[in-house]
Amino acid sequence: MKIALLSLFTLLTFSACRKTVVNQTVNQAFSAIYSIDTTKWVQGQNPDATVYFYTTLSVPELDAVINQNGGVEVYISFDNGTTYETLPEVVDGVAYGSLHTTGAVTIDLRGADGGTLHSAISTTILAKVVLIDAQPLD
Repeated sequence: MKIALLSLFTLLTFSACRKTVVNQTVNQAFSAIYSIDTTKWVQGQNPDATVYFYTTLSVPELDAVINQNGGVEVYISFDNGTTYETLPEVVDGVAYGSLHTTGAVTIDLRGADGGTLHSAISTTILAKVVLIDAQPLD
């Protein structure tokens, strides 16, 4: 009788166990490197007449979901990718910034002191754009 009760207890205990598999979606980060030639900089002018320069990179992977819920990081390199500076950054009196919208990233150059910038970069630089896919917190 004891063996029968022990067997019944064991059967009921282990039959109540279930394996549950949870599928998780892993959000990822993606990056691309763009070469910005000296001819790609466009001159702009603020309402107060200060001059700045900008270039717009086409980033079709920057979709509305990433634009709304994810993140965009921009880095620039003056030494062909050996080192990268995170934007925004000030280098040699020039303030580098970036902004993004669905499908594009714009990098701008302004005088760090708020004054007019007289010329754009005189050498080709690299820009690394990192897209971070994410879902909104509930």
